[in-house]
Amino acid sequence: MRIIGFCNLKGGVGKTTACQNIAVGLAKLGKKVAVVDMDPQSNLSAGFGIMPSPSDPQVFDLLAGEASWDEILIRKEDVDIIPSSLNLVMAELNNKGPLSQDTALRDAVKKIDPFRYDYVLMDSPPQLGIFTRNVLTACSKIIVPMDGGFYSLLGLKLLETSLQIFRERLNPALEISGVLMTNYNPRIFIARQVFEDVKKNFPEAAFENYIRQNVTLVEAASMGMSIFSYDAKSKGAECYKAVTEEFMRKFDATSEPENHNEPVKVEPSEPEKSEPSPLEQIISSLPEAEPEPEKAPEPEQVITELPEPEPVPAPEPEPEPAAPQPKSEPVQPIQPVKEKPKPPRIDINTLPEGPLKTVLTMLPEEKRLMWYQMLEPMMITKRRLNVDILRDDFDESDKGRYNFYILDEEEDNLWPVMLSEQIEEPLRCALKIDENDGWAEVYL
Repeated sequence: MRIIGFCNLKGGVGKTTACQNIAVGLAKLGKKVAVVDMDPQSNLSAGFGIMPSPSDPQVFDLLAGEASWDEILIRKEDVDIIPSSLNLVMAELNNKGPLSQDTALRDAVKKIDPFRYDYVLMDSPPQLGIFTRNVLTACSKIIVPMDGGFYSLLGLKLLETSLQIFRERLNPALEISGVLMTNYNPRIFIARQVFEDVKKNFPEAAFENYIRQNVTLVEAASMGMSIFSYDAKSKGAECYKAVTEEFMRKFDATSEPENHNEPVKVEPSEPEKSEPSPLEQIISSLPEAEPEPEKAPEPEQVITELPEPEPVPAPEPEPEPAAPQPKSEPVQPIQPVKEKPKPPRIDINTLPEGPLKTVLTMLPEEKRLMWYQMLEPMMITKRRLNVDILRDDFDESDKGRYNFYILDEEEDNLWPVMLSEQIEEPLRCALKIDENDGWAEVYL
C-alpha cells in the first residue's frame, strides 16, 4: 500500500483536481484506491459530489477515534473517500484535541490492512498548518502539483526546505517523488522556463506529461465528478489518462507494504554544478534544503491502454440445473456519460449588485454555477458595449491567449466567438477571458 500526499504551499495550482482525477484514473485501471480529504474547505469531497451534514461522520471523527474507517468512507467512481468538513477548523483551535499531534492521521491509517488498497492518496491545504503536517507525517511520498507561475515555484522550494524537519523528527523516509505541471500553457515563456527548472532540479521526480489548461476540468468539478465520468473524450481526460499511466510507472504498488516509521540512512549526494537560470538566481536567496538521498529506480510498469473486459464463456449444459456461480466483474474502460446531470443551483439574489450579478442574471440557470466559479475570483471591469471596438479588439488580440464569448439577444446564451464577423448586433454582453492568468473583461 502506497501512501502518497498531494502538497504545495502555493494555493490555486490544481492540487485537489489532480488528487481526484489521478485517484479515479487508477481505479479505472483496476487499482484499489482510497482518498483522504484533509482540507477544511472540503474541495476534494465536493469534487466527488459529497457534502457531509454536521451529523455525518467524516475525517475528524476518524482522527478523534469516534468512528472507524468503514463507518466514514463513501464510495464514488470506484474510489473509497474519507470526506472532510469545516469541523476540522474547530479541531485546529482545540490545542488538546485529536489534531494537537502531528501523528494523528498516521496512527489512524496504521489501523488499515496494508493489503486493502494499492494506493491511499491524501489531499492537504495550501499552508504548513496542522493538517498539512499530519499528511506529511502519514505519507512516505509527496506529489507537488504546480502551475507555470513563478510563485508556484517558490512554493515548491519552500516545501522542499521544510521537509528536512520532518525527516529528522517524524518521518525519515519522506521525499518529493513527483512534480506535476497543471493548468500548463506551453506557449507562455515563463511557464516553459519554470518547467525546465523543475526538470533540471528534480530530474527523477518531474512528470514528463502535464495537464493543459482546460475549461472542462472546471465544469467537471462543478458537477461533482471526475473528468473521466464527466467527459472521457475531452482534452483534460486525455491528459490525466497519460499522467495516471506515468504515475503507475513511478509508484509500483505490487511490492511489500512499506513501513516509513523506521529510521533510514540519509546520505546526501554532491549536487551537479551548472550555470544557474534567471529563476534559480532569484530563488538562491531562499534557505537551501539538504540534498536528497540517491535512490534506486523502482521497477517500471508499462501501461499501454486500459484493460478490456474478458468475454464470459457460455456455460456447458448439465443434466441437473446447477447453482449460479458468482462472476467477477471486469474492469470497465473509461466511457463518457450519455447525459450530463444538472449542476447545483446558485441563488444570485444573495450576490451584491455589480457586473458579476448582471452577467449571471442573463445566463441560463443551469450554467450560472459554472460561470460563477470561473468569474467570481477574477478581476471584472465594466464598460458600455461597443460592437466595433469589440470586433477590433478581437482582430488585434492573440487568439491563443484570449477566449471570447458573446451573449445573443435572442438565444439568451453565451457562445464562443471564433471569427470577428460573428460579433454582430444586437448584443447585451461579451466576455473576454485571458486563459493564461485567469483575468477577464466583461463588456456590458
